[in-house]
Amino acid sequence: MFKTTQDFFTAGELATLFNIPKQTLLYYDRIGLLVPEFIAENGYRHYSLTQYLILEIVVNLRKLDIPISEIKYYLDHKNSVSFKNLIDKRSRECDEIINKNLKIKHSLRFVNKLLSNIEDVHLNNITLEIQDEKTLFISDLSSIKIGKQRLETMAKHNQKAFGKKHFKEKSVGWIVDQKKFLKGEASNSLAFFTTVGHPENISKDHVILPQGLYLSIYFKGTYHQNALFISEKIASFLSRNQLQPLSNIYVLPLKNHWLTSDPEEYINQILLQVKYEE
Repeated sequence: MFKTTQDFFTAGELATLFNIPKQTLLYYDRIGLLVPEFIAENGYRHYSLTQYLILEIVVNLRKLDIPISEIKYYLDHKNSVSFKNLIDKRSRECDEIINKNLKIKHSLRFVNKLLSNIEDVHLNNITLEIQDEKTLFISDLSSIKIGKQRLETMAKHNQKAFGKKHFKEKSVGWIVDQKKFLKGEASNSLAFFTTVGHPENISKDHVILPQGLYLSIYFKGTYHQNALFISEKIASFLSRNQLQPLSNIYVLPLKNHWLTSDPEEYINQILLQVKYEE
């Protein structure tokens, strides 16, 4: 049947009215979302006034990032209930995106704070400070000697401590036998540890580091290069100040391979719970 073009929009005209590329209309035609009312002998696509109204819905729902497939389904089942369901679903998706970005923002703030703290440390100075109780997630290393296996244990530790989608915002530290350390004896780490919040279920993989008085020292370079020097310094400090060590040695990297390629630029912290001798 012959149709006059007077009351129809060409693809170019319709695209201009909605400020979209003409190629978008060609794509909508190809997937069956908005098929032209007719195609003239000269190849021009023509759209009806009703199709203008349909495109108004499509363009605006796309501004909400609603997928084409869901828009197509809605157009085939159009009513107020379907529309509310469509909007509510998108609202829930937005909440999920917001919560995900808030978690990312929290990680970014946390890391920025850690970076600021690195700039403020005083190297090789022993301090005493009261620290709050901490919960540590640990992975046992006492029976693992081979370097590859220790790295595999660290990888598994990271998976459990941070999760598949959780940015590794904290460094993994290690626990060293206090008696061997203070005697200047070389020893392998007893466990990896990561400070965690307050898990709902405390398991055998968690250790409570109690509130109390802690000796702290920051030093530059790798732990193994500086362990003997630091142990002598701590042992001397304990003796002079009549302090008794209560815990194992907790070594926490502040500046490591994430921030420098030069191991001599690493910065580590050692923590040791102590009390005054009676």
